[in-house]
Amino acid sequence: MPARPAHVSAPPPRFPRDAWALAALELEGLLPAHAAERLRAEAPEWMAAAVVSQGLAPAGQVAVILARAARVPVASLDRVEPAAVQFLTETVARQHAALPLSATNKAIRIATANPLDYDAERALGFVAGREVEFQYALPGPLAKRLDEVYRPERSIERLVSGLGAQATIETVVEERDAGETASASVEAPAARLVDATIADAVRERASDIHFEPGERGLAIRYRVDGVMREVMRVPRSAAGAVTRRLKITAKLDISDPLHPQDGRTAARVDGKAWDLRVSSVPISRYGEKIVVRLLDPASATLKLDAIGLWPDEMAAVEGLLGNRDGMVLVTGPTGSGKTSTLYAALDRIRTTGINVVTVEDPVEYHLPGVNQIQVSEKSGLTFAAALRSVLRQDPDVVLLGEIRDLETAQTAWQAALSGHFVLSTLHTNDAAASIARLRDIGVEAFKLASALRGVLAQRLLRRLCPHCSEPVSPESLPATARPPQGFERPVTVKTANGCSQCGFTGYRGRFAIEEILTVDGTIAELIARGSLGDQIVESARRYGMHTLWEAGIRRVWTGETAYDEVVRVVGEPPVKAAVTLVLVADDDPVMRTLEGSILQAEGFVVVAAEDGVEALEQAQRLQPAILLLDMDMPRLDGYGVLEALRQRLAGRGVPVIVVTAHDDPATEARCIELGAEDFIAKPIQPARLIARVRAVLRRTGVAL
Repeated sequence: MPARPAHVSAPPPRFPRDAWALAALELEGLLPAHAAERLRAEAPEWMAAAVVSQGLAPAGQVAVILARAARVPVASLDRVEPAAVQFLTETVARQHAALPLSATNKAIRIATANPLDYDAERALGFVAGREVEFQYALPGPLAKRLDEVYRPERSIERLVSGLGAQATIETVVEERDAGETASASVEAPAARLVDATIADAVRERASDIHFEPGERGLAIRYRVDGVMREVMRVPRSAAGAVTRRLKITAKLDISDPLHPQDGRTAARVDGKAWDLRVSSVPISRYGEKIVVRLLDPASATLKLDAIGLWPDEMAAVEGLLGNRDGMVLVTGPTGSGKTSTLYAALDRIRTTGINVVTVEDPVEYHLPGVNQIQVSEKSGLTFAAALRSVLRQDPDVVLLGEIRDLETAQTAWQAALSGHFVLSTLHTNDAAASIARLRDIGVEAFKLASALRGVLAQRLLRRLCPHCSEPVSPESLPATARPPQGFERPVTVKTANGCSQCGFTGYRGRFAIEEILTVDGTIAELIARGSLGDQIVESARRYGMHTLWEAGIRRVWTGETAYDEVVRVVGEPPVKAAVTLVLVADDDPVMRTLEGSILQAEGFVVVAAEDGVEALEQAQRLQPAILLLDMDMPRLDGYGVLEALRQRLAGRGVPVIVVTAHDDPATEARCIELGAEDFIAKPIQPARLIARVRAVLRRTGVAL
């Protein structure tokens, strides 16, 4: 129902408008007598506002006491139904300090700072044509909410003034559809708010700005050093204007709020150019969410030694980049700095004598001297299709943005096997998981082993603020996270505090930690055999690889970051479970598979060998908890393996159970004489096999 015009103008209000509030607060003992007398003498417009502004009582307590004195509920100003606002004009609402909250056919609920004003109650009821139900709100918040509802441009101007200087947005096309009827009084402040927000985000070192619509308005959040924080909230009445401004700036279709869109623009903040990547998606009920990615073109020239690697990590990375063919992968979750590391790697290996081509989605930074190709799924230019075309362009080095499917993986591996050096990324948690992921995609194990040169699993840790971090005792760390005796660097464990220099987060800036898996002969052999990730990791650690946890915790010991930050990014320290490794040696693939499946079902880790020579080599190198040994094998039979093991220091301690089809006392006796702990005749029974294995392990002192 439209608002009725008020035919009778109300007399000007007398101050204070809520004189009753002072008596109510005195009665509750909230105000001392001298403060009450001073307020009576001052006669402010609103007693409640004066009590709060002068710090005489908390706002929440004042609201509860005055609502109870007026026998009305405390109003929730966050929930205002747009349909209710139409029953009161702005003039009437401000005159009576009243904000419509909701309405039915018979009643209208109104937030007011003076619920005992019966003249206002009659006037509002007449204008709205409904019975009035008052709720109490403090004058300050009520006036602010009236601005947000009736004059959203005022709220936006306040936000803009709090952000300071604005950015200069480039490539803006101010176009509006014929059906667009937004008020210019809102659109202009919204444009200033968007510009000021971008400038503020750049100065706060944000990587992304999130504009998130919701019931309480448009929340604006920054992602700084990988962590989100809310910086302001725009009224719902102005959210549409902010969204339109962002979409116009990025040349998106403002007439289509129902489909995701992507665009780009540019901004200049404090004289420096920034690239902005804008993405919009529809959010149920509330409109569109928009994310603005802030890209610094100068980051494209990031040097490898600027990402924070330790000397051993740098040496390992440079060793991988020294290859001229094969594949190097950088892996990690979204936002872990994979693209920046790849660009830094390209900068390190790029020379005038080679042809470098990238296939990306999207092209985030433009690199001089590099041929960059933008993937376009709509036009059929997928990663695989683009890579096939690139291989006909005589490249020396190819950067492939991401390996997503079998077609892309097969094309990338063919390139790596045919003399090209390929750099790419995967979304996996650690280096060994990348190998499992590629197997799951469908890349054959022998191709993985032949072309893969290394995997870098990467995370970004926040750096402790140098202005407010404080040293603490290493004893404050959990026992499993304390530095060992003789650690290579001075130990200075610190904790985060927070100050104005770091935005009271305790951190400022980030650096990379790496888990670097170099695929040499031993690792390649394990990959080719289909070994489990745990086996690959354990073998790599013997040759000096640090896991992500180890790379992170040593940064805690040197005071670069805090223990809590490592736990947040990498997770809790790994619990080293007792891994019982069993080596199955049998030339029959069916028997190897059968024995392996029985043992794995009981929690054992199984490695297989196809002949006696391979069994002897793996038993000495891996030192399994037990060896299940067949008698009839090529190159070296079971007797020969037993004799060689017992004669060599590296194999003397490996327990052996002979599993053979020769079910005769002579064979069993000879095997026991040569040092076997047990003898099982084929065909095997699962329960019998597991019982014998556990018995031998108990006798040899292995904890189960």
